[in-house]
Formats: sequence, structure tokens, C-alpha cells
Amino acid sequence: MLRRALHNAGLLLTGKAAAGLMQLATFAIAARSLGLTDFGNLSVMLAGIQLLIVLATFQSNQAIVRYGVLHLNSADRAAFQRMIKLGVLLDLVAAAAAVAAALLLAPIIAEQAGWTARQTDAWRLLALLPATIALATPKGLLRLFGRFDLLARHVTVTPLARLAGAMLLAMTGAGLMGWAVMWLIAGAAGLLVGFWLAVREARRRHLLGGMTFGFTGLRDGNAGMVRFALLSNLHSSLIFLPGHIATFSVGLVLGPQSAGLMKVAQELGSGLAKPIDLINQAVYPDIARLAAENAWRRVRKLVRKAGTTAAALSLLVTLVLLVAGRPVIRLIFGEAFEGAHALLVLISLATSLSVSVFAVDATLYAIGKPSRPLATAVVANLLFVGVMFAAFGPLGLLAPGAAWMTAGAATLVLSLVWMAVAVPRSREKPPA
Repeated sequence: MLRRALHNAGLLLTGKAAAGLMQLATFAIAARSLGLTDFGNLSVMLAGIQLLIVLATFQSNQAIVRYGVLHLNSADRAAFQRMIKLGVLLDLVAAAAAVAAALLLAPIIAEQAGWTARQTDAWRLLALLPATIALATPKGLLRLFGRFDLLARHVTVTPLARLAGAMLLAMTGAGLMGWAVMWLIAGAAGLLVGFWLAVREARRRHLLGGMTFGFTGLRDGNAGMVRFALLSNLHSSLIFLPGHIATFSVGLVLGPQSAGLMKVAQELGSGLAKPIDLINQAVYPDIARLAAENAWRRVRKLVRKAGTTAAALSLLVTLVLLVAGRPVIRLIFGEAFEGAHALLVLISLATSLSVSVFAVDATLYAIGKPSRPLATAVVANLLFVGVMFAAFGPLGLLAPGAAWMTAGAATLVLSLVWMAVAVPRSREKPPA
């Protein structure tokens, strides 16, 4: 089962690796084209918008997999269609809330960051970005159908559009406003392609026949889906918050140049967490099926093997970055960004701690215990924010690195605790 999950993750990784390289190239072009200060301002803007996105967005893809398995097993097409509509509705409401919040906060953030009127207009344009990423339901459907090959292709759409746009902007010498427009167009391309792929696959399985556009009675057959989506959203938001909070906070506290260094360290240091997340997506459906069969011994074995493999790979990456990180930064981003090296190593080491227990969250979701990983994320994030702001004074730019190390250690310990107390060792049902 782990081999199958790794195969599916490999498909995703093929696309994600290409997407990651394109994203890295895009940021490298932006850094060299805009310079350290303007690149830092762009990083702060993107971090702020992404912060609002992860806070508002419902991670309905987790719910789509969990409830979709039940509906497909029972051949309840009507409930399946209601599930899709409920997921899309959650995605759209969340996107609208994030857009509204970004527009309302524009003057406050601009004053705090000392932005010009032109820079503030760029933020307002980027405030529309949440409308282009309401993709949780389509992605959930493709995961449910096992079309990881299509997910691998789709994940390259937006990065490819950004890279093409970045090369054009670099040649024309465009400023922040041009980069904001490009980011928005690229996001829209990914949204449209994602919906098209999901609809096409659902139609091939004859799951959309007779589907209406009514939005009444959506919870029939999907009891608890909204709560499940809320809890999974909170958990997912807390996982992604530290990166966005760090870049945004560094920009406001230490200035845009430090934010640019922060962005470089984050892009390189947490790089392995992205393919690990893909493995998590691939392994989740199998864990859900094993949990439904009460095959707890196989669940534990799968979690253990996945974690040790991820930790070993991450530590290897950290060692490489420790030795060769500085010339890598200089080669990709330029000499002005070499100051990110020490922070880069700390972020990579913290990533090694957290990815070693990445499959525990999927297991807890599969047995209907989303509050457990949520609790882990809450504790880790509180520690992250507390340590970071306490360490800004004595450590400066290294403060986020110390915070990530603390949060990674807390994630490791708490995940092991939940695995011990929430997942049975026999074929009995999990404890409450």
C-alpha cells in the first residue's frame, strides 16, 4: 500500500518538482529584476494575501475524499452531487471572505509598511487573488478518483504561467503593479483548468447525470461535512500560517530587505515539505480505507515507514544545504541574498522534525479525529509566534528559524502522543 501511495505521490512529485523549479525560477527572476527592496515588498504582499487565504479557505478536499468514498461505496449519486455542491459553496464563500478582508485591510497595512500609493494599489489588485484559488473541491475529486496523473499536470499550470509572465516582465522592466497583474492572471488559468479536469472526470464516471443547480438540502447524506471541513481548514491553516506570518512579520518589523532574505530561505529550506505533502495526499485515501476495515496494525506500519523515509530524506537535504547552501543562493538569487544562509539551514532542520510524523495527521482524519491534529497545530503555532517575536530582538533575522525549530519539536512530540493514545494496536475501534 505504501508503494502504491509512493507511486501516486511520484506522479504528483513529477509535476510538483517541475512546478517547484518553475516557482524558484520565477522568484529568482523577480529578485534580480526588482532588486532586494522591491522583491521584499512583493514578498510581503504575497505573504499577506496568502495569510488571509489560508485563514479563510475551507479545505473541502479532505471532506470530499472522506465523504466521497462513502457515497461511491453505497452508489448514492444524489448524495455525491450534493457533496460536490456543498464543497464548491464552501470554497466560494471562503474566497469571497478573503477578498473582502484584503480590501478592508489595505489602508491599515499600507500605513504600517510605509507603502506608496502605487504599492498600495498593487496590494488591492492582489486582493483578488483568493478568487482564483477556490480549487479544493476539484482537487478533492481528482484525488478521490485516483487521477494523480492529472493532478501532476494541473499543478504545473499556474507556475508555468507565472514563469512565462516573469520572463516577459523582466524584459520590459515592469514594476510591482505588473507583477501583481501577472500573478492574478496565472492564478485564474490554474482555476479554470482545475475545474475543467474535475468535471470531465466526474462525467466519465456518470456521476453528474441529473445534477441541478439547487442549493437546498445539501447536508442530506453529508451530515457533519461542514464541521469536518471547518476543523480540517483550521488545521491546514495552522500548518501553512507560520511561513506566511514569518515573511509578513519580518517585513513589518525588520523591513522589506529582511523580508526578501526570509522569502529566499523559506523557498529553499522548506522545499522538501512540499513533496512530503504530496505523499500525504496520496496516502490518505489508503489510510481511510484501512481505518474503515479496522486494520490498525497495517495503519501503524504504514505511518512508521512513511515517517522514517521522509525524515531521512529531509536530513540529507539539510546536510547538503549546510555545506552548499551559500553558493546555491548566490547562483540562483544573486550575492545580495547570501545573508539568508543561516536561516535556510534552521528552516530545513525544523522541516526534518515535522515531516517525520507527517502521516499521523492523515491517520487521525481517517478515524474521524480531526480535533487531534488541530490541537497539535494550535500548540505549534502558538509556540512559533511566541518564540519568533520574543527572539526578534536578540536574534534578528534568525528569530523565525528558532521559532520553526521549536514548533517542529512540538509537532513531533504531540503527534507521537496522539498516535499512541488515539490509534488502537488491534482490530478494535479507536478510543473516543
